[in-house]
Amino acid sequence: MSTPYHGVTESLSEPILQWTDLTYEVKTKAGKSTEWKTIMSKGTGMARAGETIAIIGSSGAGKTTLLNALSGRIEGGRLSGSILYRGAKRHPGSFKRTTAYVQQDDMMHPLLTVKETLTYAAKLRLSNSQYTEKEKLERVQTVMRQLRLEGAKDTPIGNAQTRGVSGGERKRVSVGMELLTSPSILFLDEPTSGLDSNSSELVVELVKGISKDRGIATMMTIHQPSARIFNLFDKVILLSQGRIVYFGPVSESIQYFAKIGHQCPMHENPADYFVDLMTLDYRSDTTLAQSKERVAALADTFAEHANASSGSFAEKQSLARSYGEQDNSHVVTKNSWLYEYATLARRDWTNALRNTPFAVGQIMQAIVMGVLIGFMYFYLKNDSLSVMNRMGVLFIITVNATFPVVMPMLSLYVEERDIMVRERASAAFRISSFYVSKATVFLPFALISNTILFIGIYFIAHLTFSASKFFIALAIFYCINMVSIAFTLMVGSAVESTEMGFMIAPAILTIQLLFGGLFSNPSTITPVLRWLRWINPVFHTFAALAQNELGGLTFTCPPETQCYATGEQVLKSYSLTRFNTWQSVLFLIMLGAVNYAAGYAFLRWKAKPKYIWL
Repeated sequence: MSTPYHGVTESLSEPILQWTDLTYEVKTKAGKSTEWKTIMSKGTGMARAGETIAIIGSSGAGKTTLLNALSGRIEGGRLSGSILYRGAKRHPGSFKRTTAYVQQDDMMHPLLTVKETLTYAAKLRLSNSQYTEKEKLERVQTVMRQLRLEGAKDTPIGNAQTRGVSGGERKRVSVGMELLTSPSILFLDEPTSGLDSNSSELVVELVKGISKDRGIATMMTIHQPSARIFNLFDKVILLSQGRIVYFGPVSESIQYFAKIGHQCPMHENPADYFVDLMTLDYRSDTTLAQSKERVAALADTFAEHANASSGSFAEKQSLARSYGEQDNSHVVTKNSWLYEYATLARRDWTNALRNTPFAVGQIMQAIVMGVLIGFMYFYLKNDSLSVMNRMGVLFIITVNATFPVVMPMLSLYVEERDIMVRERASAAFRISSFYVSKATVFLPFALISNTILFIGIYFIAHLTFSASKFFIALAIFYCINMVSIAFTLMVGSAVESTEMGFMIAPAILTIQLLFGGLFSNPSTITPVLRWLRWINPVFHTFAALAQNELGGLTFTCPPETQCYATGEQVLKSYSLTRFNTWQSVLFLIMLGAVNYAAGYAFLRWKAKPKYIWL
């Protein structure tokens, strides 16, 4: 049922990707006006099956811009020229499912092992219509063997807090996740960044071997490789100031530059020499002008060489023919939504249960706060002095379903959202299956820990001992927990970073608490702000809990003292009778639904960037 690797059936000389006159421009401000700045100019080339191409240049040369343009990941600006995949125009949906992109930052779940990371990637990316579960696991074993990861298969990926695999192994896991689908083209952005020389050489050597064996056209940006790494590549693209200075076989690069008057010294790393030759010298105005002139001359000379060449640079002739749409007949179908959800939920539960500080912290916080708050309001009586305490404990119960729920889960969600965006770039799964998975994993954690807190407070503080009132209060409390989870997902989907979320979420929650019905009487608030209580989940929760608790209660008053005689008088005094208990619960359900829907809309917007396609 499985699909063979490309190398089995494809000719190693087959052109996979062709591009011509590729130009990218962005808008920049020049005083009060704007102008277009050219980042990449008239790039032309071809990538064939089985060959590994390095894209080399100094910082700002346009390496990543070229890689992103060819992989379909350019955002904003203006892209012109033409790009053909197997001789036809690319289709965005099918192109990203038949190609792979390894980002510079290795974003993976730190608590999963190497084998688990690759297994979940295989389950999500490989179609059930073409692969059985056994075949998916066999593909994982093959990738681990080819990338020499078998010795680290049971080691967690790790992060700054959790010890895990080495930097080189981590990069190989990233590469392995992309190789699982046996792509026709593999793009890598600075795969050796942050690695030592041995690890860097091993990564490049393994990628080249796999690319040749499977017939994958591989292109990678690399800043300044060692001489040994440089010689591993089949071809090299040398970029400076957005222009190609050389594109051809690595073995012919030294000879080419020698012919145009730039002989690489003996025993010097050719890559270092070429980068120095292409880098602008900002030490003075004179050296800057000279280096710009040199770079322009190098680019012009190579353009003339490419135009005159009838060999490896006959791309323009091959691109001149007419072309149709990309053939999508070989594109695999997606897995079912339920399969995606089940796989993602299983991965999320594994991550959450292994996150000991989070899991244990939720339970311990519930126990400590439940006991502390319960004894703070220990054994409430039905006298006039207990009225304020009853209102206070009900409000504190409400508060404990907001900040303690939102803040720890917000940081986890933003981190995993960013991983999802990277996975979604390869069309691994649907956004909706990820979103529902997060909601259904976060909610039980909140409910389990807060049930402990609620029971502790309720019975230690001696709130009304009635089965109906207890379970109604618990249901109300569950509703505010649900709203808090929805609020977490909404904020986490909208913000750019955890830090921004930690500024926005507390500000909104604080406003909700201020208008929650305890600190100020809702009927006395200025009409300009009074409407906020209707969209305030804290107010509806507090009102519902108060009505449930105080309804039918009577209070004893000391002789010759004015006080509340009944619970209904307290509710009326606090202006908490506008809606009954079940109407407030309905408002909570509606607010939760609105937050969930808004969070999903934000997530779709963030996870679907507007890429420019040719």
